[in-house]
Amino acid sequence: MKVLIWVFVTLMSLAAFSDSDKERKDDRKEDKKELRGHPVPLSVFDVIPLNSPVKESVAKFLLKVPNGFEIDEVKYKIQNANHRFEKETSHQKINLVNGPQGKELQIPISKLSPGFYKLYVKVIDRKKKEHNYHSRFRDHAKFAIDQSLEVKMPDPKINNATLLGVDSDNDGIRDDVQRWINENFSSMPDVKIALKQYAVDVESSFLTASDKQASILSSLETLKAQECFSDVARESGMTSREIINNRKKVDAIYMNTRERIEAELKADE
Repeated sequence: MKVLIWVFVTLMSLAAFSDSDKERKDDRKEDKKELRGHPVPLSVFDVIPLNSPVKESVAKFLLKVPNGFEIDEVKYKIQNANHRFEKETSHQKINLVNGPQGKELQIPISKLSPGFYKLYVKVIDRKKKEHNYHSRFRDHAKFAIDQSLEVKMPDPKINNATLLGVDSDNDGIRDDVQRWINENFSSMPDVKIALKQYAVDVESSFLTASDKQASILSSLETLKAQECFSDVARESGMTSREIINNRKKVDAIYMNTRERIEAELKADE
């Protein structure tokens, strides 16, 4: 009888160890699955980055919810992944946009520097119940702003307070102009370089406006840069209308204050 009891206890123990081992294997599989790609959501909804690393002025995320789940309101906040001890910001409302795959969060990121970020999302359903996004390992979705964007959009008040504005990396192009070129021509590197050269020469015209001889030389360099941009853009498949419009857009960004317009008019004289 004692032998039978011993055998029964042993078999039960082996079964328990087997179940425990199976659970550990399942957990490891789940962990590997999560580490391989997008994390498995544990929240009622999922947030999936669509264009990370972001090269445009908007970061896009697919918001997936189960059938029958009705959304009343969506809120988000962003934190720089490298600034762990920065002051916490509050969530702000955002409207969802209909995209090809479903409802999208489209978040403006022009004022953010290139780098890695955390996106916290909160959904309020029709019953006014709050749901926060989280997965097994984190309570946020991750995304990156491409380093090719180089700079963030400067504060307009600071940027427009002086003739030359903000040029944080001292490359001869005002940051708002530089950011616009990077966002709109990230897939056309040759065009981007040619348009930046044109932007450098436009900005130099402000500096030489009071010196007639220097202003003439500066104007000649601007014309050369303009022709270079047109040739490169045409070879890249851009139409004449697009070439003119993009050049005018750079001019318009530069000539956005009275002081800058007056400097341009003086250079033209």
